[in-house]
Amino acid sequence: MASQEAPRNRKERRAQTKKGQSSNEIPFARPSREAPKGKTLLEIAEERQILQRSVHHGSPSVTTTQINPDGSISEIPDPSDSTSTTYADIFLYTSSLIILYFTLTLLVHHQYATDRPSLLPLFTSSVLSSPAPWLILVLVATLHPRASLPTMQVVFATMAIMAGSWLVKASNDEPYMAVMNKAPALGTLWLWGVIELRWEVAVGCLAVTGGWGWWKGYSIW
Repeated sequence: MASQEAPRNRKERRAQTKKGQSSNEIPFARPSREAPKGKTLLEIAEERQILQRSVHHGSPSVTTTQINPDGSISEIPDPSDSTSTTYADIFLYTSSLIILYFTLTLLVHHQYATDRPSLLPLFTSSVLSSPAPWLILVLVATLHPRASLPTMQVVFATMAIMAGSWLVKASNDEPYMAVMNKAPALGTLWLWGVIELRWEVAVGCLAVTGGWGWWKGYSIW
């Protein structure tokens, strides 16, 4: 019997396969119940939602998305967001310290001035015409963004101890005109330094200032 001629191309091989194998000869098997090895439909849907959110903010590209080591897709943080957050923090800290400085100035004038202080002239002389707000802005913009660094914690601790001790000394030893001039600035620096410190360091600085005042025999009242 002559051997059957081998198929010469893909079309002939496919026709020979269909001719030589019926539907009854196709093996059947139960579907696997094991956990999927690839990405599930939920994971793919979550990645597509990330891409859709990126489309709303701008078309996804290599500058807005990144592929993680596990194969998932995530958004790259926008550097402008952190910059705007830093500017907002500087503005809030500066405005809060200026308000604190004006409040201390008002309290000092209310305590030592012979006449009852008027708000508008006092605000003009202590805030609008004074270099103090600009100095506060420069200090906050320079020191606040780096407040978490160990070196800056040392700087704020030193500032809090020196400003607090100087304020206690001035309030007890110097004449009222010197207290009126120094107390608002020293009190602002003292409170700012304490706020920027970690709580355990801040408590230690307050203890040092209080211990120094007690040792010198000063009173805070």
